[in-house]
Amino acid sequence: QGESKQALAATVVTSSPAEIWLELARPTSQKLFQEGEGVRIKYWDEEAVVYYWDAKVINITPSGKRHVAISIHDKGVTVQRRKSPRVSVHIPFWFTVIDAADTKLIGERVVDSQTENISVSGLLFKTRLLLQAGDKLEMHLHVPLSHPLNAVGWVVRSNPFEFDGEPLQLVALEFLQMEEEEQCHLLEFLVQYQSDQATVKNGPG
Repeated sequence: QGESKQALAATVVTSSPAEIWLELARPTSQKLFQEGEGVRIKYWDEEAVVYYWDAKVINITPSGKRHVAISIHDKGVTVQRRKSPRVSVHIPFWFTVIDAADTKLIGERVVDSQTENISVSGLLFKTRLLLQAGDKLEMHLHVPLSHPLNAVGWVVRSNPFEFDGEPLQLVALEFLQMEEEEQCHLLEFLVQYQSDQATVKNGPG
């Protein structure tokens, strides 16, 4: 977003050939956008395909803190990475909350988390913290046979549930920042794990 390079989570509300209205995952504490300002849109799907478009801000709601309209003025760039499986595997990790709608959570560190499933684009995990969509986490994943992988991601979904009478959140997180080399390490592990599981299931012969 603009010269600040700040990344914000958003969803598409409406779209037309002329404009696309975005809703930020949560309100901001200040007016971040100016009409005519350049922004870059990044979208990625479950197959680890990333799409980029350069766009311009053309309209802002009166408060300027939640809804913004953009006009895309190029054909965009598609980055096709090798397809990544989403694997159900428990990988231990710890995380720190670096931005949150509930500001009391900022700086909170959880050291005993584990994934429920994971791909190169994101992961699913359980937590006691009341995280909300748009919250941002710094993560350190302890992938087997690799050095710890570092990533920054944001929460795209957080649903409450109970486990043994304890209230928890089931959190879906999309990776926002991860070095290319670390993405490759993660992808190699996921592909190998999936292959090993298939071998176990089908037997040696």
